[in-house]
This record gives sequence, structure tokens and C-alpha cells, in this order.
Amino acid sequence: KLNVTGGIFQIGMTLSKFQMGMNTTELENFRPGYFEMRIQRMGFYSTNDDAAAVANDSNDGHDNASALDSVPDTLSEKEARKKRPLLLKMLLPIAKVFFSEKANRRKSAMRILREERGLSRGKAILFGIRSRKQSMGGCIPSVFKTLGILTVDSFRAVVLSILKVV
Repeated sequence: KLNVTGGIFQIGMTLSKFQMGMNTTELENFRPGYFEMRIQRMGFYSTNDDAAAVANDSNDGHDNASALDSVPDTLSEKEARKKRPLLLKMLLPIAKVFFSEKANRRKSAMRILREERGLSRGKAILFGIRSRKQSMGGCIPSVFKTLGILTVDSFRAVVLSILKVV
């Protein structure tokens, strides 16, 4: 269970000038700019059965009379992975190969090294090996890591090229 006795450290909120529904429309009286919002109370959404069960099970000395004060259970990362649909379990590893933030950063770094710093592709790769050498604990692990990166990036490039043709 979520323990909020130490405080809540972050709350996010998104406000929009559009009213969501079957037909998304703009709010009539919307005025852009700063505004003041006073929050009287915050709570968690749950069904009445879940809230009552949490309130009845909780005997920690706090006033748990209201179902709005109860906190629903959250899933661990492992439980969330188990509950994923089978199709999603199969497609996520494939999607990670093609939509990788690390790969996008490497591609951007390679572009900067080649276009703005004037390095050839080979020299940029050697620069990466030297840069990675200290953090990886030596030259050999750095070379193997670089070879792994080159293999995955080459595979991604070939598959994406084939998909563009088809």
C-alpha cells in the first residue's frame, strides 16, 4: 500500500482550452494567461467496495471513516508486466529495437561529430571507444560494447530500409 504519511512530493496537472468529448470543441470563455486556483481537497478514485475494504482493513490509529481518505493499492513493475496483454508482451521488445531513445541520442551524437566537428565515421567510432573506456573499465569491454551497438544499429538500419522500400 502507498504510504503518504511522509508527504506527497509531486502532483501533475494538465489544463486545456479544449472540451473533450465526441466532438472536441474549444471552451467559449477561455482567456489565455495566468490564473489562480484554490484546491480545497484532493483524493483518490476508486470503487466504493475497494474504498470500504481499505478503510475497514486499516487500523493504523488514523481516522479512516471516510472512503475518500483511503488509498488504493498500486501495482509493482513486475505485476504490471504480468498483466500486459500477450500481443503487447510480444511487440514491446521489437518496438524497443526500432524506437530507442539511446539510439536517437547516438545518431544525434554521430551527426554532431561528423558534421560539426569534421570527423569521419571511423574516427567518430574510435572517439566513442576512447570515451567509453574509463566508464566500462578498460579497452576490451568498450570495444565489445561498441561492436554490440554497431550490430544493433546496423540491423535497425537494414530493416528500416527494407520497410521503406515495401
